Parts: sequence; structure tokens; C-alpha cells
Amino acid sequence: MLRCRFTSVAIILAAPFVLGIGVAFSQVANSQTAKPELTWAPCGDIPDTECAGLPVPIDYARPGDGTMTLRLARAPSLDAAKRGSVLLLLPGGPGVGIKEIMGGEMRAAQHVADFQRQYDVVTFDPRGIGKSSPIRCDPATAPTAETPMDRAPTQAEFAAVARANAAFIEGCAKASGALLWHLSATDTAQDVERIRQALSPNDGIVAYAASYGSAYAAAYLEAYPEKVKALVLDGVVDHSVDFATFITRNVMSVQDAFDRFAQWCAQEARCELHGKDLGAAFDAAIAREPETRTLLPQLLAAGDHPELGWPALAQMLAEVGRGETGMLKKMAATATLSSTGDPWLRLGKDGLFRAVICADYGPQQDYAKLAAAADALAKAAPRFVWKFWDASPMAHASAGTGSCAGWPRDAANPPHQLKVGPHRNVMVANPTHDPATPLANAVSVWLQIPEARLLIADVDGHQSLPLSKCAYEAQARFLADPSSVSSTTLCGK
Repeated sequence: MLRCRFTSVAIILAAPFVLGIGVAFSQVANSQTAKPELTWAPCGDIPDTECAGLPVPIDYARPGDGTMTLRLARAPSLDAAKRGSVLLLLPGGPGVGIKEIMGGEMRAAQHVADFQRQYDVVTFDPRGIGKSSPIRCDPATAPTAETPMDRAPTQAEFAAVARANAAFIEGCAKASGALLWHLSATDTAQDVERIRQALSPNDGIVAYAASYGSAYAAAYLEAYPEKVKALVLDGVVDHSVDFATFITRNVMSVQDAFDRFAQWCAQEARCELHGKDLGAAFDAAIAREPETRTLLPQLLAAGDHPELGWPALAQMLAEVGRGETGMLKKMAATATLSSTGDPWLRLGKDGLFRAVICADYGPQQDYAKLAAAADALAKAAPRFVWKFWDASPMAHASAGTGSCAGWPRDAANPPHQLKVGPHRNVMVANPTHDPATPLANAVSVWLQIPEARLLIADVDGHQSLPLSKCAYEAQARFLADPSSVSSTTLCGK
């Protein structure tokens, strides 16, 4: 979830809130029907890409209380006749934006150049990210209390984490202002509608939403179903379950990915640990280099990628077992989530992640309930149960219940079943073995959207579109014409 492919990637139904959401959104939309004007110019920091700014309210319920500017990016269609036909890519994370999607290897993995044959490909820095008023947090309030890696925290330790988190969030709020409290998926969904109004005011939205971007897209679908012309949700977040269940699924999907890694290593002579006990090698590597514990789960999202996935991970574990750290350092550099030199912005990414997740799932306060869930999980995934409690989302690239311990407000967008009618213009897609967003999430969301299409790609890693040629081709056809794709699509690579 944290990472897009491997580098972007992570309760009680509040019926009055959910039932009122469409009315509230429509009132805001009606007050902002004029087409926003965009001025495009070369981005400067992103090659072959144009950027523009789009003013939006910080709080859509109180639009007069202040605005911020979203940064948009566009790779214009290669066919001049197709310019003006827009494909919107919704970033994941939370924390991913223009730089990752348009400026790095994800540009190719997301098939941006291929899509440019048919569309202007547009993405954006979601609010609080990149150059869209990035969240800032005071380094003096950085949390110092952490959850243990080798056991469950005691109730006192969990309470200490909550106090440290609360102080940290207070520092973020002082540095970033009201924006910190308006980062939920519903806030971003309203931003997406403003983007649609600016780009395609007379047409519905055509969009691909991956990882946590699928949460933004699901909120948009719920609020503006009539505006959805074609929407793909890939590597799916399920917002119908409480946070403990959400994280439990994630931990189990990491265990499944590790088991798949072990099966591959047992079958493939090119695995550097072929014929050896992979679990024992992992345990030995952790004993020598504790960083291995948090690094390996991150990179399982790369599947069998030769340079970043299983072959490289096996080499890393083998080297650490011999007392060598070259590959470990290389892989750690690859997985680094925060590269800014500004400590306020670096900590701001941590604050942003918490502010999005905790606004959508709420504070985690019931230690007894969490401990019971973790005890059951420890039996099924003992090497990875630490992720359930984890409170260091950026340092470990891992969402955990500890991240929202001490969050000072109720969920702004509480978990709930999607309230949508039949919609054949939606496709839900997922790999069979995705350590960041398990297939169970996608099936659950698909069942919440009557008549939606389902695509399952039998691949290992995060998101189906970058990993499966079949999945990309089916999704491209769907985006161009939803009626061209059958109700269920099964893909290999």
C-alpha cells in the first residue's frame, strides 16, 4: 500500500455520514460549477511533462475559509487529434505524486507513453503531497516511542506510543494548519471532481486508480457516480472493514508473498538460497542486520522482478548470512521513501501518511481488542506480526495500528460499505498474490459495486497493470470502452 508497484506500496458504520455524503458533495459542486482555468507550462523538474496549478478549498464544507493549490501534471497525447481526451491517474501511497508517477521508472511501468497514443495523461500531487501544500511537521516533536519488533507491546508501551504520536501530530498541526485535518479520501475525491471540471467539464471521468488511489476513487464513485465514464481500481484498498482487519489482511498477504518467495527459491536453481531453508536464512539475517526485518517485506511487492524482487532478495539474504552488506545497502537505498533534505518536510511525509489513514480509519484505542487480533495473527504469520502493531510508517514503509494510536480526532471518513448503485463502468483489478493490497480487498470491493467488472491477474507483486501484459491490455480496452470487456477477466503475465 505504501508503494506504487514496489516504490509507492496499507469500524462502525456511520450511517448518517454516509447517507449525507452525496448531498453535501452536490451542494459544494453546485457552488463551483464554473470551469477552472488552467495554465500549462513545462514542469521544470519532470521531463516531457507540463504542469499547472488548480486552486481548491482547504475545507469544502467551508470554502471561504481558505484555499490551496493542487499541482497537476500532463503528458499530452502523441496524437494531436486526441488531445483533450483525458486519462487521469490517481496516485497511491498515501504519499505518492507527480514525481513518482511521471518522473521515475513508474512512468514506464504505468504505460504512460502507451496511453499517450489515446489520451492526455494527467496526474497530480494530492493535497499535502509534493508541491500541493506539502505537510510539514516539527522535528522537535518526532515520535521517539516505538512498538517492539520481537513481541507485542504491553498496554503501557502502546499508551506511550499514543502519547508520542499525539505530540507529533500537534506539532504537524501547528506547522501545517487546517489542511492536516482535511486529508481524507473524501477530501481528495472532491479535488478529483474539481480536476474533472477543469479538464473535461462536458464529459465524465476516465481514470486509473492504484493502491491507496483506489480509496480516493471509491470515494469519488460514491459521491459522483454519474460522472464516472470509465474507472479502474487496481491493487485495491477496502474501506469497508475496520483498521485492525485491514492491517491483518495486509500482514497475511505479506506472509503469502514470503511463502511464494520460498516456493520459488525451492524450485529455481538460480535462487542463491536454493536447497536451503529460506525462513531460517531470513531469521539469521535479522540477527546479523536487524534492518533486514523491515526491508524484506517492502521489496516482496516487486514479486519475481530480477533486480528488485525474489532473485535480489535471495542474494541479499545470502550475503548477510556471510557477513556482507553490499546488497543490503543497495536494496535499502532503493526502498528509501523520503529523500528531501528538509527535516520539516521529511517528517511531514510521516505526518501526511498518518493524517490520511487515520482520517479514513480513525484512532486506534482499544488495546484489548487489538491484542486479541494480534495474538491470532502471531500464530499464522509470526515473522511479520510486528507490522500489525507498527507505529513508524515512513521508516518501515508499513501501515500498522500503532500509526493511529493517539490520533486526536474521530475518523472524518469512517469505514463503511460503499453506497453505490449498479455501475458497469467500473473495473476492479488485483494480482492474486499482492503483499500490499491482498486479493480479498478487491473481491470485497467488487461485491460492493453491483455489475462492476472484475479482473484477476495471476502474478506476484503490487498492482496488476505494471505486472501483466494481459491486465494492461484488458484495462486499456476497458478505459476506451467499458462495454468491450466481459464481466470477469482472468490474466496471466
